[in-house]
Amino acid sequence: MKHDGVSASAVGQGGHHDERLDALLSITGRMDGYLYRCRNDQSYTMLYISDGIFTVSGYRPSDFIHNAVRDYVSAIHPDDLAAVYAAVDNALEARCNWNVDYRIVPRVGEPLWVREIGGGVWDEAGELEFLEGFVVDISDRKVVEDLNAQLLLDLKAANEELSVQKREIELAKQQSDHSANHDLLTDLPNRRAFHNELKSVIGRCAATGDAAGLLFIDLDRFKEVNDTLGHEAGDALLQRVSDKLRTILRSADFVARLGGDEFAFLFSGKPDQAREKAVRVAERVLERLRIKVPAPNGDIQVGCTVGVAIYPTEAADPDALVALADRLMYVGKKEGRGRLVTSDQLALERSGASGGQSSRRQRRIA
Repeated sequence: MKHDGVSASAVGQGGHHDERLDALLSITGRMDGYLYRCRNDQSYTMLYISDGIFTVSGYRPSDFIHNAVRDYVSAIHPDDLAAVYAAVDNALEARCNWNVDYRIVPRVGEPLWVREIGGGVWDEAGELEFLEGFVVDISDRKVVEDLNAQLLLDLKAANEELSVQKREIELAKQQSDHSANHDLLTDLPNRRAFHNELKSVIGRCAATGDAAGLLFIDLDRFKEVNDTLGHEAGDALLQRVSDKLRTILRSADFVARLGGDEFAFLFSGKPDQAREKAVRVAERVLERLRIKVPAPNGDIQVGCTVGVAIYPTEAADPDALVALADRLMYVGKKEGRGRLVTSDQLALERSGASGGQSSRRQRRIA
């Protein structure tokens, strides 16, 4: 059987007529592609290539047979040769088929994309004899594939941009939430955050049966620092105070700046330990906040006064707890500052105890 002037023996199938080969050649002749078989030699001598090569490239099949006019490699775009060689070499080494896309440079016109699926043919001794495969024109498909690939890249870029924007929005929200709930000068939680935390702690204690302790802290002689040294010195003092209060915090405790020189310390725990812990923490606050501030006419000895209130034994809700702690703190201010005041002192005040006796019953750090 002859096809384009080449006998069937040229494809290594023997000299007899083979109807299966006839059918294969007839089918491939109707496709936008071509079959080929070449030797495994230095120039890949072409033994057979079907008529479809003419449809795809404009070169006659006979130009390639035995590399009469040109070898097949000459029709491959030079920029794609390395990829083709690599795909073929890797497949042969693994004894599997290669599947590679590359461009054919036609006799006339622009390069067009083809896809080749091929494999090696080994003899009985395991020696590679031939390379053969099928090449199909994928130019139209390549346009769609490239468009899809570009769309995927654009989509990926858009998703990444959206992710960046989402992170920026989340960061901006976090920063906004932080600003809304933190004091700008000290970065401690502010009054708003304190009241939210207080409601949360009281609600949790009401459910678990725990107690909550609240310390209202007001600096002593802060106004003197401001008036003598200026607001910058006052701000620096507030920052220093905030840092010292942070050193007292446990992970579950909460400290906030309520405004001006007022701070609040909130904690929760077992009911039988709440009063003892509150007094212990208040004493530590009194000690830590004894700060000497250098001034032209002598050091200003800053300290604080602390009001201590306990939920639920002394106050039944958040508002009552705040009111009690605030009142106790002002009792301490009235009685001479630099001390902690509990509800015991308020009870003494109500019962008409003398000022001297009340003062002796208050905790004071000299």
